[in-house]
Amino acid sequence: MVRIWCLCILTSWLGQAKVVSAQFVSPDSLRAHPFRQSVSVLVGTTGPGLYYNRLLSRSNRLTLRVGGQYFAYRKLIRVETASNSYVQIKPDLTIGFMQANLKWHPFQHGSFFVTGGVGYTWHPDIRLVITAENKLDLGGLALTPESVGTINLGVRWHPIVGYLGWGFGRSIPIKRMGVGFEMGVFYLGKPSVQLDYEGFLETTTIDKQVPVVEKNISNYRYLPTLNLTLSYSLN
Repeated sequence: MVRIWCLCILTSWLGQAKVVSAQFVSPDSLRAHPFRQSVSVLVGTTGPGLYYNRLLSRSNRLTLRVGGQYFAYRKLIRVETASNSYVQIKPDLTIGFMQANLKWHPFQHGSFFVTGGVGYTWHPDIRLVITAENKLDLGGLALTPESVGTINLGVRWHPIVGYLGWGFGRSIPIKRMGVGFEMGVFYLGKPSVQLDYEGFLETTTIDKQVPVVEKNISNYRYLPTLNLTLSYSLN
């Protein structure tokens, strides 16, 4: 009888030990959970942005990032060509990207990362509308605003862009909040020039200069970017 009671007690104790060990999860294991998520706010040269981050590996080294940035400048510019003679330039400069990329930390316990991905921009061009504010004096040639007319000038890139970058800081911070630094470059593709006008330019051969201009700016295919990031862990 004593042996039977001892066997029962031993069996019960071993079962409880297994339950305790199965329920215990170390903090490190929680940090490396593959479904950890965060949001990041970016502020930089390509405007403010918001990104969603999701951990893809238990080693906390590979992260999926989806989001975008936006910047716009449309303030009227006045250029004086002579005394009391002005040209008005209305710019439409918009930087708007939606992108998805992967961030990889090559070192297990380091914050350094490399990243790459693809994006889409719904405004892949810079546009300028040029008019004369009043009587325009061009070195002795006087033109009325009606004679000058309206000049629409644009430089357009491809809407699908690529991105490569590097920096420091984890998108999924170990603590609740984390900061980081990132610099990279967007590949925009070969630019093309768009020119539309009315007025005195109709009497010129400026259309023949468009291919020359496109050749001169053909190397302007890259847009560098520099950002500071603030990340907030969701779980």
